[in-house]
Amino acid sequence: MRALSNLAKFFIICAAVFFVGLVCAIAGAAGGGVGGIDKLAEKHDWIQGSPGEKCVTCRTVREFHSIEATGDGDLWIVGKDFYKNDRWLADHDLQEQIGQDLIGPGSVCVIRGENVEQPEITVKNGVLTINAGQHDFSGISFDASGASWPKVIVCVPDGVLQSLTVSGQSGDISCLGCAWDSAKIQMNSGDVDMEGVKSGGLVIDLDSGDAEIQGKFMAGTQIQTTSGDVEIDTVLPKTEYALELRAEAGDITIKERGKEDREYDDVPAAVTESGGPHRIAVMTSAGDQEVSFQAD
Repeated sequence: MRALSNLAKFFIICAAVFFVGLVCAIAGAAGGGVGGIDKLAEKHDWIQGSPGEKCVTCRTVREFHSIEATGDGDLWIVGKDFYKNDRWLADHDLQEQIGQDLIGPGSVCVIRGENVEQPEITVKNGVLTINAGQHDFSGISFDASGASWPKVIVCVPDGVLQSLTVSGQSGDISCLGCAWDSAKIQMNSGDVDMEGVKSGGLVIDLDSGDAEIQGKFMAGTQIQTTSGDVEIDTVLPKTEYALELRAEAGDITIKERGKEDREYDDVPAAVTESGGPHRIAVMTSAGDQEVSFQAD
């Protein structure tokens, strides 16, 4: 046992020496400024280089009725109740970055570091296409500005889309104050947030990430996550929906205004109920589900 104890001490000392050396190397690089960090990034994949100074570009694109977005980064699809709201811009640290004088109906704004690739943005046959490219989000980043990846903000003129399609490896998706006939979002890593939306059909497929959606959900709403929680808050009553919910490892909670909450904590937890013309189907491998309805 004594030999094992001495061996353990040896490894602890080695780890401590390595850690101190690593901290000194990083501190030295940081002390050398952006150039020092970039030199370390060239030698070590686990260190991200500097994204450079944050820059903001905004332009008004031609009329579009659909959006197709691919690549890594954050994407915000917003209606005028949000992009014309000074308080909303300020609450999301966008007031100084964008401001009311730069945005309007049909504006597409990109926030990124100067060393981060500019997304490709085009409009053809009424479809706004955004290709943000692939970005490495792994490793240690010294970026305090949040500009290591692109953030694209699309101001939907009348807040109405025929279709919305998003696919990528990493990034958060926010849809605020918009409506669509159909939408499909598929991400490996990232959260989905929706507020004040009107959906004629929605499919969300996440490998790792939470989905928190609020609005009026009609036709079919289908959400699947491997690791993440799902919250659905619809303005329609429970009588409008058929439910098909299953949580392999997690709880299911159903809330109806004016009624006692129903909780299901079996393993797996499952709820199947018939109902009105609309359908909500949720499948989570590891995560909780909460579905809320308004009163009749």
